[in-house]
Amino acid sequence: MHLLTLAVSAAVLATPAWSWGDEGHKITATIAQIHLLPSAHQAICSILPSEYICNLANVATWPDDAKKEKEWSWSAGLHFVNGVDDYPPKDCSFGTKGWTTDQNILNAIVNMTRNVVSSTAAGVDQDIALRFLTHFLGDIHQPLHLTGRDRGGNYVPVLFNGKNTSLHLSWDDLLILERINFLTNYTNPLPTSPDPAIPPPTLIRNRHIESALDGSNYDPLVRWIVLEGIYGWWGTELEEWTTCPQFAMVNQAGQQVMGLEKLPFKDPLDVPVCPYHWAKPSHQMLCDFIWRSDLQGVTNPRNAVYKIELNTPEYAGRIRDEKVVEKQLALGAMR
Repeated sequence: MHLLTLAVSAAVLATPAWSWGDEGHKITATIAQIHLLPSAHQAICSILPSEYICNLANVATWPDDAKKEKEWSWSAGLHFVNGVDDYPPKDCSFGTKGWTTDQNILNAIVNMTRNVVSSTAAGVDQDIALRFLTHFLGDIHQPLHLTGRDRGGNYVPVLFNGKNTSLHLSWDDLLILERINFLTNYTNPLPTSPDPAIPPPTLIRNRHIESALDGSNYDPLVRWIVLEGIYGWWGTELEEWTTCPQFAMVNQAGQQVMGLEKLPFKDPLDVPVCPYHWAKPSHQMLCDFIWRSDLQGVTNPRNAVYKIELNTPEYAGRIRDEKVVEKQLALGAMR
């Protein structure tokens, strides 16, 4: 192997990625934008600086850039959570033995939500909290943010379309980009002008969708996920997606039932988020099919051997057929 190739291959693993790629975060934020109530849209306009033009997608990747700066370096550990002794697929311990630190994405989502909805968290703090919250709601649905094994898969060398990469980067970027590049449906804007052949509710829906799009390469995928997925395949699941069970685990007197106290993470009762409940099924996917037993990590990136191709019918093909990534992006948006 040439020295340059060796250096590039090592860099792939030595520079960890701790989040969906730009496209993933912007897709999730755009779908969320489409479904905002007018009151929520107005609140976002009042919170975000004017240069972001009231659009969540415009702040969705800010936390990834910010964590590289000294001022915000403290936030790097908030993009993921590691359960003690968690080692998928051999040991799926999502908090059942505790967490390696309380500075994690579960607590971050709770804290940022409190800051966003708090009337005392005015000005820049509320703005920053909304940026982090938008981002973290994407991160928590990227399954490899939910385990510390091999740095969340960053130190697991694989091939994708014959190119050296990592398990984590395959999920962050490559599976999404593959779908974007080969999607042939919904490449044209949806009709938004009055037309006797188009029912008024459909026109209103189309306008909501198109008003959130800006001509990005992922616009067709957003249309597809919303129209085929949220309004189609997963339509009957939406109530379940957006319901937090901890509120049902409180009796009429407002007292918590015992089951809530036994969970590895106590989802809050003062804000409508339940990060543990949301994350647990995504973590289970690591053991079910994402982290195959032949996907092994390395301790030194320079010793990495890239030989396992992920873009196969058995691996990436299954993920595409079952629309796993698209559903994870939609889950992050609708919550």
